Amino acid sequence: MTNPGVHTDVTFRWLTNYQAVRAWTVTAALAVTLFATLATSVTVTGGLVADDAGATPKAYHALLILAGLGVLARGKVPRPRAEFLLYFAVTITSTLLAYFIYEPRIAGIKLLIALYAALVGTSLGHITNWRIVLRACRVAGVAFAIVVTVKNVTHVPAFVAYLARPLGHPDVPSLAGGGLNIEATWLALSSFFMIGTVLFIPVTLLAAATSALYASRVGVVVAAMAIVAAVAYGWSRARIKAHDARPSPNSTRVYVRRFAVLVLASATLAVVAALARTAKQYGEATYVAQRFSTIGDEPGSLGRLVLWRGGLRVFEENPLGVGAGNAVPTLRRVLGVDVPEDNLHNIYLQHAVENGIPGLAALLLFATTIARRVVRSRFSDQLLLFCAGYLVAGLIQFSGVDVMLWLVYGLQSGLASQATDV
Repeated sequence: MTNPGVHTDVTFRWLTNYQAVRAWTVTAALAVTLFATLATSVTVTGGLVADDAGATPKAYHALLILAGLGVLARGKVPRPRAEFLLYFAVTITSTLLAYFIYEPRIAGIKLLIALYAALVGTSLGHITNWRIVLRACRVAGVAFAIVVTVKNVTHVPAFVAYLARPLGHPDVPSLAGGGLNIEATWLALSSFFMIGTVLFIPVTLLAAATSALYASRVGVVVAAMAIVAAVAYGWSRARIKAHDARPSPNSTRVYVRRFAVLVLASATLAVVAALARTAKQYGEATYVAQRFSTIGDEPGSLGRLVLWRGGLRVFEENPLGVGAGNAVPTLRRVLGVDVPEDNLHNIYLQHAVENGIPGLAALLLFATTIARRVVRSRFSDQLLLFCAGYLVAGLIQFSGVDVMLWLVYGLQSGLASQATDV
């Protein structure tokens, strides 16, 4: 029995709080956009395409357009950071000039989409806050991991057939444009968003396990990089707390967490070492370990070596670049061989070949800026760590104009611009 005149609140507070509803709505919308940008093979109809090289409209295209319209309606478009304005100014200009000589390619459109994503991300970051953006990134990363896992469970027979005769990667559809290797890499990179939360260990372990199932060396390496980043993050946080002169009752907890992180990192290194030692003992059962132990001798490595050697030759003959999308076609013509790839699997060589010396310089300046900002943030910014992880993985993966990179960097830049907004 309630007291007369006393109101009993039976409504969830967040349902009657406009700011809370708005925050969750923005978080959900941004998370859906980020998820679609990870799952670049998903079309506007919800189906999958074989790869991301075609002109089929993707779900992330539509969502980015809607996000851009929302930003325009809001009327707040901050000034982008100088380093990525310079990057796109150089790469777009060099590509347009090269297209007067070489054939125009759809990769030029992808370059413009990347610029658009960076601008939209900057605007979204500027009008939201850190909590919303990071929560959306984490929701998108977890959702991507769940959907990938469900998809794999529905293709168990294909994995069984693959494990019986392992060669390359399993014959399973990929949510990410570029195939299972790219999907595993994005899954591992998503774990950077989880650093500092209880989600980090399960998401990273799932990424490593999925990468092993796919025989994706890059995915395994990126998962290990995420652990290193988490160690740096924990070390930085511990040092910040150590600056407090007052004795802290939780100091023991800090040391316990630091010890746990070091144990986890040591265990991961031990597992990798064990895989390397047993690679030659169990034959087909350790196919992923074999792919590490035979780097340079198996088809995947040899294919990359052909791409890199051919790319260097094309760069020597065209120091000002051949335009976005023309690296591999020009390489095929110069070497006189058929290369079943659409990029050079090295974003730095890709920029040198397609955008010449100016494009390579612009990318290196961008990478240097990211590295400097990561250090200045004391490894505490998960979005910057994601971008840094991408740029390291870019030594053997990606094309450099992947929309996810530029959307995340735009979001981080927009958040950073709030501190200098007057």
